[in-house]
Amino acid sequence: MIRKIKNIIRKIIFKKKKVQTNNKSLRTKNLSFYETETGNYYLPTDATQDIIANTIIANKIFEQDVVDLATKHIKKGTCVLDVGSNFGQMSILFSNLVGEEGIIHSFEADDWVFEIFEKNIKANNKEGKIIPHFGAVHNIDGETLYFPIQDFDRFGTYGSYGIDYNVKQGREVKSITIDSLDIKETISFMKVDIQGGDLQALQGAVKTINKNRMPILFEYEYHFEEEYNLCFQDYVDFVQSIDYKFYKNINGHNYLIIPR
Repeated sequence: MIRKIKNIIRKIIFKKKKVQTNNKSLRTKNLSFYETETGNYYLPTDATQDIIANTIIANKIFEQDVVDLATKHIKKGTCVLDVGSNFGQMSILFSNLVGEEGIIHSFEADDWVFEIFEKNIKANNKEGKIIPHFGAVHNIDGETLYFPIQDFDRFGTYGSYGIDYNVKQGREVKSITIDSLDIKETISFMKVDIQGGDLQALQGAVKTINKNRMPILFEYEYHFEEEYNLCFQDYVDFVQSIDYKFYKNINGHNYLIIPR
């Protein structure tokens, strides 16, 4: 009964917040805590337009179809790679799928979002179960890259921003490759969503991919094509080079690839 009352109160609060979502998201250190049906989360209080945070607050799963697809491939007792973890909802859900013996390696390049993610790992008692990595997943290890300071003029969501490969200013973040981690556990699934840098992340994971031959879901950011000089053919060529094939498309921009 108490949980139902809490859920009703949260829904009322969310409805009030939805009325205010025309207000621009603000970058502050203010956090609010929510007990939701998918877990416990600290979320930015003033990011009123953040679609990921608002979805979590509403007791829903952001990109439910991605989680549904992952559920079909993730195996108990294995490892999952969550490249672009954001506030951690998918990592937490994935950790439930791999069971007691499984493990999640999660990666985030935004230092403030990473701090929130670490709080959410603790809030869900997932220490040791979800291994957080701060860094820009890339094809070169140890390179200095730059994460923008969100002005929220272009996007109102923290997760809509990523490494800007065209600039030499912003928040410095070191790059990391998946292969450099030399992960020993068997990997059953890999999700990549890092706002235009997915190909570089995959290129830095070739040894890991060849070792595990796991299904991989990556995102291709069509709206960043000119800005980041993206070309879908480069992704096609890479998929062929690792002897994979395109298997399924979700929402027009998420691609599931599997071994031939």
